[in-house]
Amino acid sequence: MEDQPEETEEEGVREGAGTPRRKERTYSVHVLPSNRHPFQVHFDLLRRFVTMARNGEGVGAAQVEGSGIPIQAASMNVRFLRSIGLLTAPERGKYAPTQEAIRFVNARSVSDERAKPILAAVIGSTWFADLARSIFSTQPIMSEDQFLGELAIAAQTDKTKEEPALRVILDYLVYAGVVTRDERGLSMGSGAPGRAVSTEETTTSRPEPKGSAERVVDSSGWHVLQTEDFYIKVRSDLSVVEDLEDHLETIKKKIRRLRGESTSKVSPNTMVEGLVTGK
Repeated sequence: MEDQPEETEEEGVREGAGTPRRKERTYSVHVLPSNRHPFQVHFDLLRRFVTMARNGEGVGAAQVEGSGIPIQAASMNVRFLRSIGLLTAPERGKYAPTQEAIRFVNARSVSDERAKPILAAVIGSTWFADLARSIFSTQPIMSEDQFLGELAIAAQTDKTKEEPALRVILDYLVYAGVVTRDERGLSMGSGAPGRAVSTEETTTSRPEPKGSAERVVDSSGWHVLQTEDFYIKVRSDLSVVEDLEDHLETIKKKIRRLRGESTSKVSPNTMVEGLVTGK
């Protein structure tokens, strides 16, 4: 995935006798979506890429534009879609949907409820999902304007100029269930990945094994497991999984102490084995 500093352009307006004004650039440490195209356009773009780029064969951004897709919508958003794991670039200037993007588009053709967990798993490790988990762990309720400000600070960009782009990112979080939007404001969503319980590169919350968990292995060698009750992202390494088991065992002991239960009531690793292996 891409996550590099970028400068986003604002279209110049013509001055005087047809001389275009020099385009202004807004700096950002993270790849942002275009500030010209709303969240709904991203759905349309992904659907068009899935339709036109079958079998991993890439198509140019301009090829998916037109017929309802705004001109430049693809070319101005492909970097963002790549950065969050929905597009790949099999060759220079050509783009194709990832397997997760194909699953998402197909699931959304059935219902949003089937599609949301897939998108939540895809964006669960992005900088903006990490930011949401961090913010709402200390401030459970926040206004949209406050949250957009936090996104701008994290991206080191100008909120005034990039607010439409930051709002698209918020819409991704809300649609995926990572963030909930209601009359109170914004809060952590029920479909959100769990908060980190250690400084290790794995995260989880109170598990309750379910057969409907979404499982993903991304291209960088990570395993992601998500249900309504927990989210786990772990490197594809048995030693890391064993380390995860140790951390989960520690959590179980803490929960038992809080409940006033004896730590000897449940045999070690029983629940952990069920969580990690899916048994």
